[in-house]
Amino acid sequence: MFETKKTLIVVYKDELLMNQLRKMVETHDDSEQRIVDTKAVSINIVSWKEKVWLGNEKAGNIQGKILFLGEIKGTDNLIPVLDIKFDEYGVRFGWAGNRAVVYVDPKVLTARKDYDAFLEKLFALRIPDLLKATKESISVVESESPVEDAPEHSDSEAIEADEKNHKKADIFKGVKKAISTGTDVIGKARTQVTSKSEEVFRNKSLMKRQMLFYGVVSFYNDGLEKFMNM
Repeated sequence: MFETKKTLIVVYKDELLMNQLRKMVETHDDSEQRIVDTKAVSINIVSWKEKVWLGNEKAGNIQGKILFLGEIKGTDNLIPVLDIKFDEYGVRFGWAGNRAVVYVDPKVLTARKDYDAFLEKLFALRIPDLLKATKESISVVESESPVEDAPEHSDSEAIEADEKNHKKADIFKGVKKAISTGTDVIGKARTQVTSKSEEVFRNKSLMKRQMLFYGVVSFYNDGLEKFMNM
């Protein structure tokens, strides 16, 4: 339990992340597995966008605990000296003195199986629908893939050339047509569908947002109390 109400300055670019942290703190939104001691009534959050932070830092008007959410100017020099307290699926947080950072490394999830494992953890949380877009898109793409590959035939080169000039929707239609007509396109088209699925899964902007959301929730559950009581 905190003895007095403490102020946490949170510096952010993505308002979704800021709102999620504020919601959890102000509504005492804990998981069923763990109840966080009185954080909701013990922490006062002051939210600063990056521009406000940079102005106050330049003026030297900063005191107390500071949490950076994501890539904020200056954190590249802070991250190397952090004491890392959490590292899972490329999502990390840690602190050095009165400054903490939640940050991510999407390169950790370059393998599809690793990303799928991360999504299982992410989707166990209550998350906004907009963060579900990648998984839903991948599911749609995969539903269009045939179960079995058909053998190669002489018209495969023509089909390949045609596929290169189509967008994702056209590729899906091609797969459906191949299945219904029994032509030899299936193997080639399936490869194209898999490629497009990989493109969806490698949407780095959305992936980073998903990872940072996971990091914010993890920080609230496993780092906030410790950081504020240091």
